[in-house]
Amino acid sequence: MNVFSGLHIDLPEKYKEYFHAFCLTRLDGSVNSPENSPFPRMVDMWFTALCIAVNKGLDPITKGSEKDYNAIDCNVLDDGWRSNALTLLAITHTGSIDVLAKPHDMLRIANSYAIAGLPFLIEIIENRSGDSALDHLSEYLVELTEENSSN
Repeated sequence: MNVFSGLHIDLPEKYKEYFHAFCLTRLDGSVNSPENSPFPRMVDMWFTALCIAVNKGLDPITKGSEKDYNAIDCNVLDDGWRSNALTLLAITHTGSIDVLAKPHDMLRIANSYAIAGLPFLIEIIENRSGDSALDHLSEYLVELTEENSSN
């Protein structure tokens, strides 16, 4: 069950161009190259940024007064595992299961982690030294996974 169904993810407007550049499917209907746009959907990029923030122990960033846009419809979280992961993150963040009755709060928490991770994710992709974005990101994520496995 997707408790986030009917909600949407708002992101700061300053990240819109990065989602257009690094995601295969764009809002205008065009399609980017997979080598340079390693994320099939915007939710995949958003979730990766969230995971990087959690992994690095970054403090969540609450959206400020900057202009934002409706980036992602949460109906895409119907895959089950992703909405479950966001629910577990909210419980861990708040230290209480009471948050389960508040889907908006759970999504706000998840989004604050994603916003914290986006600058790191963008830097990883942009500073790829001639590698394709897909190769460089894949190598980074493999290294991150190996580091976590050895701890």
